[in-house]
Amino acid sequence: MERNSKSISEGLKLPQESRERIRCQLASYQKQREEIPMKKTTFKSRVPLLAAAAVLMMALAWTATAAVSQIFRQEAAVDTSQAMQGMFGKSRPSWTERGEYDAAGNWFYNPNRETVAVDSAFAQDLLGDALPGTGYQWRIGDYTLTVEAYVVDENTSTAKFYYTLEHPGGFGEGAVDETLGLLNYNHYRVCVTFQSTAEEDPYLGRRRYVDVRRSTAEKLCIVDCAASATGNWKAEDGFLITFQVWGEEEPNKEELSAVLELPGVESLPAVSAASPAGDRLELSAIGVKLPCAHIDEVDYLALEYKDGTQYVVLDDGAHLDNTDYGLGSGERPHMVARYVFNRLVDPSQVTAVVVNSQRYETEEVAG
Repeated sequence: MERNSKSISEGLKLPQESRERIRCQLASYQKQREEIPMKKTTFKSRVPLLAAAAVLMMALAWTATAAVSQIFRQEAAVDTSQAMQGMFGKSRPSWTERGEYDAAGNWFYNPNRETVAVDSAFAQDLLGDALPGTGYQWRIGDYTLTVEAYVVDENTSTAKFYYTLEHPGGFGEGAVDETLGLLNYNHYRVCVTFQSTAEEDPYLGRRRYVDVRRSTAEKLCIVDCAASATGNWKAEDGFLITFQVWGEEEPNKEELSAVLELPGVESLPAVSAASPAGDRLELSAIGVKLPCAHIDEVDYLALEYKDGTQYVVLDDGAHLDNTDYGLGSGERPHMVARYVFNRLVDPSQVTAVVVNSQRYETEEVAG
């Protein structure tokens, strides 16, 4: 099918061939980050790769600045309760351990995963003022992008963005793996990427999930689960969204692109927890930040609650991964693992975090 090639980012501060090379490199990096979530953390330095991606993202934003005025953001009425289900509930499927080759011959492994129900009213009350008061919408060519809800935590450097993408005629056959609720990048040609506004290393690593219960052929509902290796950003400063559509017949050729601005919000608070040895971690309603100066691998991670129940986040022995995303970064003695939870956590009800055989008792709330 022939398409009119459009690029809203024709701002001309880099030659066309340079812009396309950067975008191709970024697309390759993004696919690596999205398709290989961290099941078990082996701490080797990932800083050079993250830094390279940050430079690419900054270059892209630079080339597209002349296009920002072409697109107007408008507030949009949204059903936040639906977003809560998509971000934290069973709208994204559970699955049993699965490994397979895709059509391109790449091997993908997904360990066991358990999602749980969420009470939307409770979720909105727990997140409170950290939720935006409205949705935000943009029309980009014949696509409509609506960010319905997002929550971020500066303390753990984690975030979740829930958005819908509408397109007449849909997104192509096979764009969504309905069983796993994941995007199939061999067929899905749209890339919506959130990054911070930090001057250095603005890139957020991520994995995207599809709200399969609410999505239709012409409207996808997606939750973007992200973490930052540096945490050098503020929630109140907002985020940039890079929107790209890649060619159907020429996958490395960009047909449509824009850089959009998403307003800032309040950061979620976090609870600190300490081990007997004095090591400290932080956790919030959406994620945990775990310093790993004395940890080689995270084989087991669980939250214990006041009522005696627990949320097993990772269990390598059971081939279980109940994270939405994991990111390891840094070098000793500054290694850090960040995990985005696949459900909503009430930090006030957590009594301890168990990492491997080490128990971290909760202490106080960090605003």
